[in-house]
Amino acid sequence: MRRFTVPEVEKMAENQTPNVQPRHALSFPYKDTGMGGFEDAVILSLRTRKPVKSVLRKTRTHGTRLYRLFPGKYILYKVFRSNRGNIYGTVSIIRLDENGNVQTIKEWEIVRGQEQLLQLDDLPKEIQEILASNEEELPLFRAIFLLNQGEEGE
Repeated sequence: MRRFTVPEVEKMAENQTPNVQPRHALSFPYKDTGMGGFEDAVILSLRTRKPVKSVLRKTRTHGTRLYRLFPGKYILYKVFRSNRGNIYGTVSIIRLDENGNVQTIKEWEIVRGQEQLLQLDDLPKEIQEILASNEEELPLFRAIFLLNQGEEGE
């Protein structure tokens, strides 16, 4: 059996290792007080049109949601509900670069407190479709977009 020198092994590794981009960690606060207070963030892939897998680390009421992402563009869905029931929600398109830096390309504030600022129909068609097709995995989705409010026919 032939033994390889360190430079030979390094050269083989260079030739066999594809040019893979590293994944970067992004984390967001998580909260579920059990008394109405709630906070979470879900990242959806524009490429697959599905939520990105995450790891939720939490104590009884608070925690962190951690994502390991490749550089690219994503949808960021963030929600917050106070213990008093005021809801805040945003939808953003973000870009993660090769260095792990996040740039917000576009952000829509959907609801602020008791004030509905935008509806799902106000977002770009592709974003609407991705959010609607993943409704079951997006916390407080119906509260954020005030669905079935009797707006049909008005």
